[in-house]
Amino acid sequence: MLQRLHISNYAIIDEIELRFSENLTVITGETGAGKSILVGALWLILGERADTSVLFDKEKKCIVEGDFNIHGHHLQNFFKQHDLDYNAHTILRREINPAGKSRAFINDTPVALSLLRELGRTLVDVHSQFETLDLDTTDFQFTVIDILSNQQKVVTEYQTKYKLYKSNLAELEKLREEQKKAVQEQDFIKFQLGELHEAELEAEEQSYLDQQLQELNHAEEIKHTLTQAGQLLSEDTDSAAIKIKEALQAINHITKFSSSVQQLQERLNSVKIELDDIADELDKLNNTINYDAGKIAELTSRLDLIYRLQKKHRVNSNTELLQLKNDFENKLQNIKVGDDRLTQLQLQTERELQELKKLGTLLSSARKKQIPSIEKAVNTLLVDAGMPFAQLKIGQNKLPENTFNNYGSDDIEFQFSSNKGSPFHSIGKIASGGELSRLMLCIKSLIANTIALPTVIFDEIDAGISGETAAKVAKILKGLANNHQVICITHLAQLAARGHTHYFIFKENDKHRTFTRVKLLEGEARIKAIAGMLSGESVSKAAIENARELVNQE
Repeated sequence: MLQRLHISNYAIIDEIELRFSENLTVITGETGAGKSILVGALWLILGERADTSVLFDKEKKCIVEGDFNIHGHHLQNFFKQHDLDYNAHTILRREINPAGKSRAFINDTPVALSLLRELGRTLVDVHSQFETLDLDTTDFQFTVIDILSNQQKVVTEYQTKYKLYKSNLAELEKLREEQKKAVQEQDFIKFQLGELHEAELEAEEQSYLDQQLQELNHAEEIKHTLTQAGQLLSEDTDSAAIKIKEALQAINHITKFSSSVQQLQERLNSVKIELDDIADELDKLNNTINYDAGKIAELTSRLDLIYRLQKKHRVNSNTELLQLKNDFENKLQNIKVGDDRLTQLQLQTERELQELKKLGTLLSSARKKQIPSIEKAVNTLLVDAGMPFAQLKIGQNKLPENTFNNYGSDDIEFQFSSNKGSPFHSIGKIASGGELSRLMLCIKSLIANTIALPTVIFDEIDAGISGETAAKVAKILKGLANNHQVICITHLAQLAARGHTHYFIFKENDKHRTFTRVKLLEGEARIKAIAGMLSGESVSKAAIENARELVNQE
């Protein structure tokens, strides 16, 4: 419920504040005084965009602030989800500075404009001739029928399952496409993998084979060099071993005279032993190396296979080939997993489809049963609203088999005929805003008996009506306000007289500019204002009595 609206520096409003009745608040005033400007300001805290053109004083910022009692709106989860402090007394505020920067607040916490809009639209329903197009929306029409059919819980369950079904169906289609491509590649992947398996590659094999092939290809050169080295170390008469032996013999007889010579002798002995060992190793190595044409062919063939595989797969090492082998194995495994997931998802979507059929049939049956009662109730209210020949007809068509929308397995269309004998047309094709306004009032009055509506604001719902029709519309409006907060901007005395709280909007001028002012009307002041709406500038005693009668009527 909107308790207070404070506006400063907006359009021709420098600063005003209104406090609203929890039932019906009416706002009257001269044309152009600023009544609809109030609604424009209210739109700001409902998340609409604005710019500096709305500033009354271009040097100051515009502030619009609304105090709401949100107890009973079940918004705790909304506040928790968006990390906001919940308070039954909640303030929505909007600021626009001279530079054009806009800021939005919920309980003094800065929020995105979209978040302010989301919350604001749950708290206030602004209804004007421009908003009657809601009547022609699928969402509104289904909502009305399902509320009056008492099917909200079933709708919620259905929509949860439908959302999941659509998500799984999209995943199923994507997976089918992926599996189709994967299966087409499967044989090729298996061939590639088989080739790599058959090769029995090892990570360091290439380096080892290269080394072995080098050794075999240069076997003769290696043997010749090893033989020569062996001879230089120990076999020739001028070999290193003989020279060291001679050196040992030369110093052997003087070791007893010098400990230093003795140490050198020991070192020469060590060198001689190491040289003999090296010569022996050279000889052994020489005996193991032999030119082997068959072995060379074998190694060459193996390396050719490795190089061919590397070139084919555009890699440079066996390690990369082994990684590729692993990738191929994973792809084949994924294809199998994908097949399993595809089967699982097909079964799941089939189960979900059956559940949707069941819920869709339940909703469709409930709607079919309720639609005649809705038509009758709305058409009765249309008579009360001064449209005795107007009729609402609700079309219900079954969607094709296994076809669903967000509301079930139905198509719904509200059709309207405003005059006797006139054909029914889709509501969107009806030209009269006044007729649509009254139709919306009738529908909202009907659903208000079933659910708690947010604050409903009617902006000039009285366009194009007067006299007895105005009195009938006022009665419906008063009935709606008995259990819901309603704010009505009106030119008609019949509607104004029904208000629990009555504000009068007027203009005030000084030497430089015009201001919008607001005044709370009570007692005789209110009677005179309503009398003025009845008779014009000259207020007669008869008009005052008439106004008093209107205010005091049940």
